[in-house]
Amino acid sequence: MPAPLDPGKRAAILADIQAENPQRNEIARKHGVSPSTVTKIAREEKLAGAFDRTQTQQATRARRFDAKAARAQLVQDLYEDAQRMRHERIWAPYTQIVTGPAGAEFVTTKLPPLRDQQAGFTSVAICIDKAARLAEQDSADGSAGARSLLGRLGEAFQVAAAGFAAENEAAEVAPPGEADAATGHAE
Repeated sequence: MPAPLDPGKRAAILADIQAENPQRNEIARKHGVSPSTVTKIAREEKLAGAFDRTQTQQATRARRFDAKAARAQLVQDLYEDAQRMRHERIWAPYTQIVTGPAGAEFVTTKLPPLRDQQAGFTSVAICIDKAARLAEQDSADGSAGARSLLGRLGEAFQVAAAGFAAENEAAEVAPPGEADAATGHAE
C-alpha cells in the first residue's frame, strides 16, 4: 500500500484541480503522482466533473459535422465547376487574336482549338474525380472501400478454387503411376 500523500502536496494538487480547465495528466506530472491519484483526489472532494470533457467531445463532433458539410458543399461546387467548364469553355465559341497582313485582328471560331478542348476535358475529369473521392469519403463511413476489398478477395478465392478444381480433375483423369501421354514419363 502506498504511503499517504503529504497534506501540502494534496492541497497543491487540489488547487490545480480546481483551476480552470484542469489537465489531469499534466497535474500528475507536475506533482509526481499517477493520474489515478489525481482522479481519486477529485472524486474524494466531490469534483468528479473536473475532468469532464463532454464539451470537448461535443465540439469535436460539431467540427466533424462542419467538415462533412464543407466536403458536401465542395463536392457540389466541383460538379458545378465541371458543368461550367463544359458549357463555357469546351463547347463555346472561341475568340483569339490572330496577326495577319493587316495586323492583329479578333477571330472567333465555333469551338476552341482541339488542344484547348483537351485541356478543358482534363480539367472536367479532375473535377469529377475529386468530387467522387470526397463523396466516397463520407459515404457509409468508408464501407465502399471495404466492399471493394472484399469483392477483390472474393474474386481471388474464385480463381484459386477454379485452379484447385482443374488440378483435381486432372488427377482423377490420369491415375498415379500411368505414363504421361505427352512426355512418356511415369509419375
